[in-house]
Amino acid sequence: MPVLDRREAAVYVTIEDKSYVEPSLETGRIVYGVILCDHGPHNRLVECNLSKFRKLFGKPDIRRTSQSFYVMDKALQYTGRGLVCRVVPEDAALANQAIKFDDTATPLATTSFTFTNGSNTVTSTDVTGLSVGDWIANANDTIDEAAQVISIVNNGSDYTITLDRKYEGSDGTDVNANKYTPYKTESATNITSDSMFDATQTDVVFYVYANGAGEWYNNIIVKGVRNTSMEKQYVDDNGNPLYKYMFMDLAVYRINENGNEVLMEGPWTVSLIPRLPTGEPVRDFASGEYLYIENIVNRRSDLIRIKAALGVDNLINHADAEDKRLQVMLLFTDGSPLGTSNIGGTGLNFENGTDGTGMYDVSGNLVPSTQLLGLVKQAYAGTLTSVDGSVEQLREVVYPWYQPDYIVVGGFDADTEDGARQLSEFREDCMTLADTGGIKYSPEEELDARLNDVPWNTWTAMLYTQYRKFRDEYTGIDVTMTPVYHAIERHLFVDGAYFIAEPVAGIEKGAIQQKIKLAYRANHVARGDFKEHELNATIVEPDGKYFCEQFTTWKRLSILKRAHVAKFVMYLKKMIPPLLKDILHRKATQYWINQAKFRVETFLSHFLENPAVERYSILKDFSVNVEFDEVSSELNVVIDITPIRSIEKINVFIIVH
Repeated sequence: MPVLDRREAAVYVTIEDKSYVEPSLETGRIVYGVILCDHGPHNRLVECNLSKFRKLFGKPDIRRTSQSFYVMDKALQYTGRGLVCRVVPEDAALANQAIKFDDTATPLATTSFTFTNGSNTVTSTDVTGLSVGDWIANANDTIDEAAQVISIVNNGSDYTITLDRKYEGSDGTDVNANKYTPYKTESATNITSDSMFDATQTDVVFYVYANGAGEWYNNIIVKGVRNTSMEKQYVDDNGNPLYKYMFMDLAVYRINENGNEVLMEGPWTVSLIPRLPTGEPVRDFASGEYLYIENIVNRRSDLIRIKAALGVDNLINHADAEDKRLQVMLLFTDGSPLGTSNIGGTGLNFENGTDGTGMYDVSGNLVPSTQLLGLVKQAYAGTLTSVDGSVEQLREVVYPWYQPDYIVVGGFDADTEDGARQLSEFREDCMTLADTGGIKYSPEEELDARLNDVPWNTWTAMLYTQYRKFRDEYTGIDVTMTPVYHAIERHLFVDGAYFIAEPVAGIEKGAIQQKIKLAYRANHVARGDFKEHELNATIVEPDGKYFCEQFTTWKRLSILKRAHVAKFVMYLKKMIPPLLKDILHRKATQYWINQAKFRVETFLSHFLENPAVERYSILKDFSVNVEFDEVSSELNVVIDITPIRSIEKINVFIIVH
C-alpha cells in the first residue's frame, strides 16, 4: 500500500480485502505409488502425468517392473496427477563420467622430433606411440604449449605430423616429445549418491551422471556441438569472438538394443563457464536466461545431472582458458567442432551404473529381496530416507507439501503393503487400495490372509480380492495382476464422472471393461463371508464383471465402513483448513468467529440433498458450531454431518392372490 502524506487536505480511501471466495468443488485426484523398475529418479517423490511417467520410468514390463508400476500406469490414464517413488537397492549405483584435467606427460620413445615455432607441422622419423587425436609438445615445453595431432602422413623416410594450430612452443631439432591427454573422462564405481562427487576437486571440471541409479543408464551418451552464433554475443571491435569455445548445443542420446543411437533429450544451448573473466554472468542477451551448463541441464533434463567442481575456473581465468575450453568441448563432440580441424571423441559415455543386489535374478527378471521390500514399505509409510527429503514430507499434514487422495499398493506381500496402511491411517485424508498380500487361489486363502496377514481395522483403507489374468498390451504375454489395477481405474473414473462420494461398486460404476480370468470365482457363501470381513470381491456374471462391494477395513458398525462416506470425510479434511487458514492470528472478534461458521456452513450447503444437483447430494443434514476458548486462544469448529447412505440391498416381495 502506498505511503501517503495525510497532512495534505484531501479525501483518503483505504481498501481492505475481506472477501471470501469459495473453493472449487472439483479437485484433480492425486495417486501415490511406490514402484520397482530399472530406471528413473530414485528414492524421492516425482510428480508426473502419464507421458512424464513413461518418459522417466519407461513402460510396464512384468519381467522388469513391479505390479505397482502397472497400477500407477493405469491410474495416470485417468488422472494427470501422480506421486511416484522408485525404490532401488541400497547399493545401486549411478552411471557417471567425470571430466578431469590431466597434465601427466608421457615421453615418446625417440628423440627424432623437430618442432618449429609458428608452424603447424612437426616432423619425425619415428611416431611409435603417437596417434591422431593426441596432444604433443616439445619435451622442453609444458602442457600449455601442447597442440593436437590431426593427421600423421608417412613420407617414406619420415613422418609429417599436422597440428591443429601453429606451434607456440620452443624450436627443437631431433628432440624428445611428450604426449598429453589434457582432459580425460573417468568413471567412478559404487557411486550411490551424488553427494559422493567432490565439488572441491581442483582437477575436476564437471561430474556428469545419471538422474537415477541402474545399469540402464550405461547406454546414455551426452553429445554436443559448438555454437558459434552464441559466441557472437561477445565480440571485439572487429567482430571477432572474445571467448571462443564457450557455447555448445548439448543433447542426450541412448543406445538401443539394436545398437542405434536415439535422441532422448535436448539439444539445449549451454555455456561451459558460469561467468566471463570480467565477472559478468553468461546469459542469453535475447531472453536473459542464465546459460551455465550446470543450471540448464539440471533444470531441463529428466535423465542426467551435472555437478561442477573447482576445475571449471581454469576455463575462465587461466592464461590458456580458450584452449582448455576447446579441450573440454572435444570430449562432448562427435567429430570436429564447427570451424576447427580438431579431433573430437564420441561423446561422454556413461559407465558403472548398477542395479544393486536383491532386485533382479540372473536372468534379469524382477525378484525383489526382503531387504528391498523393506525399503518399499518405508517408502509407502513415508519413512524412507529420501535423497531430497521429499518422501518424509508425506507425513506432514499440518502444512502439507503433498496431499495424495489414493495410495495404491497392490502386488506386494502383506507386510510391505502395511506401510501404505500406516500412512493413510496417519494422514486420515487419503485411501489405501490394497489386496490381501499376493495371489490367492480360493476364498478360504483370502479369508485366512484377512485374519492373519492384513488384519487392518481402519476406515482409510480398502482390500480387494481375486488376482486376475489378462493379455498385457505392453509385452504381449499373459500377466497375473493385483485387483488394485482395476480398483484404482474404477475409483478415478467414478470420481470424475460422478463425484468422490459416489460408491464405486455395481454393474455400472464398478465395471471392469477388460477380458480377465479370475484366480477363482467366489460363490454366494464366500461373498457373504467377504462382506462380513470387509473384503471387496469381483463378480463375473452374464451381464458383466464388476466390483460388488465398497467396504473399508473398518470393523465398527459405522457408516465409515462405506468407502463413499469415508472418501467424503477425507475430502472435508483437505478442504476445510484452506477455508479457515487466513483467520489464524486475526483478532478474536465476533466478526471473525462468525466468518468461520459462515464459511464452513456455506461450503457444506453445496452437499445437501438436492434433486436438481444429484452429483453433489451427499448430506442429509449438517450442523456447525463455533466457539472461542479465551484461555487457550483456540477457535473450536465442530462439524456434525449425516451422510446419505447407499442402496446395498433390494428386496422385492411378490404377493399372489
